[in-house]
Amino acid sequence: MELHQKRIVITGGGSGIGLAMALALAAEGAQVVITGRGKAKLAEAASKHANISAYVCDVTDEAAVVALRDAMDAAGGTDLLVNNAGVMHRFDVTQGFPLEKQLQEIAIDVSGPVRLVHHFLPQMLQRASVIVNVSSGLAYVPYAAAPIYSASKAFLHTYTQSLRAQLAGTSVRVVELLPPVVDTEMAAELDPSFARMAPEKLVAAFIKGLKNNVDEITPGQSAQLKLMSRLAPGFIFQQLNKNPWG
Repeated sequence: MELHQKRIVITGGGSGIGLAMALALAAEGAQVVITGRGKAKLAEAASKHANISAYVCDVTDEAAVVALRDAMDAAGGTDLLVNNAGVMHRFDVTQGFPLEKQLQEIAIDVSGPVRLVHHFLPQMLQRASVIVNVSSGLAYVPYAAAPIYSASKAFLHTYTQSLRAQLAGTSVRVVELLPPVVDTEMAAELDPSFARMAPEKLVAAFIKGLKNNVDEITPGQSAQLKLMSRLAPGFIFQQLNKNPWG
């Protein structure tokens, strides 16, 4: 896929993986729109490259997503939609973790990508375009201390497979990026023994896969989780969850 002058939307683009993606894609000559809930944070992120612009949009807000879609259509359409926004809560189900936080996690991590695809797809079907869903290696093997997050990534994995099957033969390609643990703010509370991939290394693998028409991109330990989930699912689950509260 040629990225120069492509119009790209990245949800959750103000920091972490989303910002690393935005910077790399902007360097390829793409016009990147990053979204998120914090206006100041987005503005600071967008200032890092002339090809990046900011648009405040909460993926749980129906009207905001429609407004984003309409703004992109008015400016020429969307060539690449990256569903990257996500949150993760580690919690013990026996300790009364607030239900509203669990449901918020579902609203962002599950309903958010579905909402974006629903509203952007009709226009994207009219052009050669790509939907990228950012899930996780945890789609293959769950991390028990983050039950909603792990389940949301498993949902996104199978949802992406279904989208790809339904859209085969159309102008829309469907790609899934399954990161391992990445050295971002989200990973700060995880077991320190987990290896962490630099965001820039992850994004380099993503862009390489995108250009080479790879549908399921599994950098680093995600490839191992995929393999072991098939060969020895019980063993790899125990290994991943040896110290969930570490």
